[in-house]
Amino acid sequence: MQIVRIGNVELTPEEALQYYQEERYIVTYGSIYQLHYSAAQRMVYGSKIHTGKGMTRRGRFFAMKAGDVNRLVGYDLVK
Repeated sequence: MQIVRIGNVELTPEEALQYYQEERYIVTYGSIYQLHYSAAQRMVYGSKIHTGKGMTRRGRFFAMKAGDVNRLVGYDLVK
């Protein structure tokens, strides 16, 4: 089974593609990742856009919309 790793988060390719299509961001304890799609490799990958501590409980993650991410960090990080 194929796994997509975004930071420490492991997703199935279907989950990663769904989050990408829904324009969600992956929020972990210490980082926020923006999802991108590579047409050449036909896969979703993430790039770290913010670092901070305590955004989730350790070992957990959330897939959040842009407005929720901005409220979490306290300023307009994403659009």
